[in-house]
Amino acid sequence: MDTAFVLINCEPGKEPSIIQKLHEIKNITDVQGTYGIYDIVARIDSDDKSQLENIISDQIRKLDNVNSTLTLIPTEPAEGLADLIPDIIPDVIPEQKKPLEEQDSISDEEDVDEDYEDTTN
Repeated sequence: MDTAFVLINCEPGKEPSIIQKLHEIKNITDVQGTYGIYDIVARIDSDDKSQLENIISDQIRKLDNVNSTLTLIPTEPAEGLADLIPDIIPDVIPEQKKPLEEQDSISDEEDVDEDYEDTTN
């Protein structure tokens, strides 16, 4: 399934009529009015890439009062990436910041500095 999001800039005040026309176009699955440079965003889902191109070029762009469009085609996430994330993120949390059950146990003998000499006498 191919998906595209089409951002539409139109003549002021013509948004409701364009939104209505977009709802009538096959394969447009969602239409929303927006604030900002673009007035409307439409989602298109199609099994055929040429049909997707046809909807954008021959139907949406040719609607009356549509000034410009910007088409966004999402990228697909790499397969299996979620499984790799725990392996590629290093353990950078210092021991003293980890929960007690995760900290390495340190014996009292390891705490003693062997190079320390008592010079108080």
